[in-house]
Amino acid sequence: MVVERASSSGVLTWVDLATFDVAAARRFYARVFGWTYSLDHAGYVQCAARGCPSAALYTMPAFFERINMPSFWMSYVAVAELDWVVETARTLGGRVELEERGAFGKIALIRDPSGAGFTCHEGQWMQSPRDPTRHGRWAWSELLVSELAAVRSFYAELFGWRVTALGGERHAILDGRGETIATIQVASTDVKGGADFWAVYFAVDDRAAAARAVEDAGGQLLGEHVNAEGVHLLARDDQGAAFFLSETTTRAFWG
Repeated sequence: MVVERASSSGVLTWVDLATFDVAAARRFYARVFGWTYSLDHAGYVQCAARGCPSAALYTMPAFFERINMPSFWMSYVAVAELDWVVETARTLGGRVELEERGAFGKIALIRDPSGAGFTCHEGQWMQSPRDPTRHGRWAWSELLVSELAAVRSFYAELFGWRVTALGGERHAILDGRGETIATIQVASTDVKGGADFWAVYFAVDDRAAAARAVEDAGGQLLGEHVNAEGVHLLARDDQGAAFFLSETTTRAFWG
């Protein structure tokens, strides 16, 4: 487990999976990514790719079960003052679905005006640098939306993020230091389905082999997503959580 204090606000730091059957999820991702696991005191399952922390798994909270949430991957954003972020998100048209305080600090699950969800954390939290060059590592997070205008000012006001065009319907998200930390893709329902969401990408050495592993483990391949970095496969695990597979040679500005 890697636990650090967030050094700046508005930085993507971590991803995890809320799932109904943790044991089944462990088997699935072990086959697809070769992950190994360790358990913390709260039942939060740490996932490691070749010894490096990459993500985590945990049991779907009862609150999400009550509102019929499917299994989902979540991206985390470090913030300096969570209370301010929560109140500001509400005034900007966002929705706060969950607020909690735990051993590592405070968190809040927020939905932007398009409905895409992300979790903010203040204080200590697990962190894993994105690495698109190593198999099984979290490679990237990208916001898939129907309309850029619906979210652009929201993230600018909330985190100070600046959005710049990359060409076509793709845009880079720059943090306060001017570094590209994520992307926004205006996407059709063929790519993102009926809902806007923060997509999580994982690196694989061989996209075709990873695709076979997904299907052999009981998952499903939903299609291809093509952008400047290459071809990415959209998949679902055996409990319905969606994620992307990207080859480790797919780098461009990611690397």
